[in-house]
This record gives sequence, C-alpha cells and structure tokens, in this order.
Amino acid sequence: MISVLSLQEPSHKQKIAAYFSRAAQSYQHHNGLQRWCAAKLLDWLPVTTGVTADIGCGPAVNTDALLARTNDYIGLDIAAGMLSEAQRNYPSNLWLRADLEQLPFGAASIDTIYANLAVQWADDLAATLNHWLQAVRPSGCIVASTVLAGSLLPLADYFKQYTGAARHNRFYTAATLQHILSSLDGVTVQFEVEQVTVPYQSVRGMLYDLKGIGANYQPQPQQALTKKSLSQVETAMETHRTSDGALPLMWTIGFIKLTKG
Repeated sequence: MISVLSLQEPSHKQKIAAYFSRAAQSYQHHNGLQRWCAAKLLDWLPVTTGVTADIGCGPAVNTDALLARTNDYIGLDIAAGMLSEAQRNYPSNLWLRADLEQLPFGAASIDTIYANLAVQWADDLAATLNHWLQAVRPSGCIVASTVLAGSLLPLADYFKQYTGAARHNRFYTAATLQHILSSLDGVTVQFEVEQVTVPYQSVRGMLYDLKGIGANYQPQPQQALTKKSLSQVETAMETHRTSDGALPLMWTIGFIKLTKG
C-alpha cells in the first residue's frame, strides 16, 4: 500500500521528486555507490531495529536487509515513481510518499531511522536531524550517509571549467557537517568520512550512471551540454586514466550514527 500524504512541497522539491521518479526503473542498474554505502550503514545497525523507517527508500533497494532486522518496516520517499517500483517488489509493505523534512510520525514513535544517501536533499539539515530525533524513541538511533564536498572529482571540475557549472547539487563540507552534528542535544554522535573511487571506462558511462540514479539533479536550470563541451571534458579526463584503463570518479561520503539518550 502506498499512502500519499497531503504536504505542501516547495516547487524545487516537486522537481526533485519528478527527477527521481524518472530514474526509478533504471536505478538498480546504476546504484553501485549506494550499495557500497548501504553495506557500512547496515553494519552500524543493531541486530533488531524495532519500528524502522527507511527514509529515501527508492525502489526498495535495502528493504530485504532491513526486513531481516524488523517486522515493522516503513519505506518513505518523495518520488512517486520510486514508491511504485517499491510496491511492485514488496506489495505487502507500507510505503509513504512524504518529504524527509516533514516526516509523518508522532513523537517517540520510531526505533530506527535508516537514510542511505538521502539527507543531502534536505534544505536545512540541522532542523531535519532535530525533527528526526523527535520521532525517535529514547535509546533509538539514526544511521545515515550523505555525499560531501569533494565528490564527483575530477569530473565536476572539468565540467565547471568547460561549461561554467559543476552540474551537480551542492554538498556540505565534512567540517560543516561535523559542526551541525556537534550542535545536536541529547545524542551520542558517531561520524566518519570515507573516500571511494568508482572506476569507469568512459565519461559517458559516468554520466549514464549519474543520470540513472538521479545524482546529476541541479536546482537551477542549466544549458544543454554541447558536443564540444563534452568532447573537451572527455579529453581532459583522459589524463586521469589509470594503468588498468579506468577513469576514476571520486566520492567523499559522510557516515552518521545518532543514538538518542
């Protein structure tokens, strides 16, 4: 069952929802980074997680792993297309369409919040985490991963050089995120930063993957990528091709665990 909540979504959130809905059917063919991050987040979870909310659940990519820890699973996403795919795969589970900054849960009603590569879409991360903590019961936890500044290199630098725009969403620095986490009250914070390099055979392969997971969404309209600009980016990227023939795409990922006192 999919429940659509009556929320006033800002226009840019509607655009994000539409963008990810279009990526729903291709998502699982392009989500290698998400799977890598999920493996670490799942290790941070307790053996049993009680009432568990999967924020930014997408097409249910982590549902099996979370259902192994709980019988009370709730999948939540802003993109209707993602939830349609999730329900097709898991028709008996509860799926909610809602904004991660407006969770539809009462105070102290959730034991565990799991959010893999979702919080970078929050307009106000500090307010969002405090909102989530209100929904979590004492001794409950939040585990989340997020893309940080320093990601999508060296590709983003070349796009900025040759097109005037990095062509991706803006990300928090690790220092800014650490400051936000240190300002939270009543929680034990675990925070780690890791870098991962995903190898590709071509720039077009990188772009195909980024589009396939919706990661190239930009809040402001951009001019179409010209053949000339793409060729310039491809030529520049060739200077980074490794001895085994791969082009690197580097990500900086922040991993967060908040345990409520």
